[in-house]
Amino acid sequence: VLFRSETALLESLEGKRGNPRIKPPFPAIAGLYGCPTVVNNVESIAAVVPIINDGGDEYAKVGIGRSTGTKLISASGNLVKPGVYEIELGLPVEEFIYSDEYCGGIANGKRLKATVAGGSSVPILPANLTLKLANGDPRLMSYESLSEGGFATGTMLGSGGFIAFDEDQCIVRNTWNFARFYHRSEER
Repeated sequence: VLFRSETALLESLEGKRGNPRIKPPFPAIAGLYGCPTVVNNVESIAAVVPIINDGGDEYAKVGIGRSTGTKLISASGNLVKPGVYEIELGLPVEEFIYSDEYCGGIANGKRLKATVAGGSSVPILPANLTLKLANGDPRLMSYESLSEGGFATGTMLGSGGFIAFDEDQCIVRNTWNFARFYHRSEER
């Protein structure tokens, strides 16, 4: 099971549904079973080996601009090859979605309608703004490129929870599902 929230992981370990907890208190104060708990992010731990082996300066050469290094992207939705991919930041979104090395395109030969690039709490982008910036330049899998245009024409890389919606999906219904999830999280 993959959790994008440390508190959702703690909830699951305690035998509850894996919903995020309201913070504060933070896990370092009241975590697993109410005890102080340190939760490490697997993405951070994965970066330790290349940083130690090659040095921080070399690791920072991977990526683009201020988006250095790699990122784990959990790709789901209407994709030929959903899965978890470690990408170099700066990869064109179009290559991520359509290349055989990554997601292999939209399932069943359908067209891309929209994406959630960084988890359910980020803005949904229509297909045209997923693949290209408003000025026509290619959109990249980087913090800066995805946020280009703010909330009007951009989104956020966030947790890397990437969801692709094909032409048959109802974006309103999916947004409603996201809202229900967050409402349930807030009720507790």
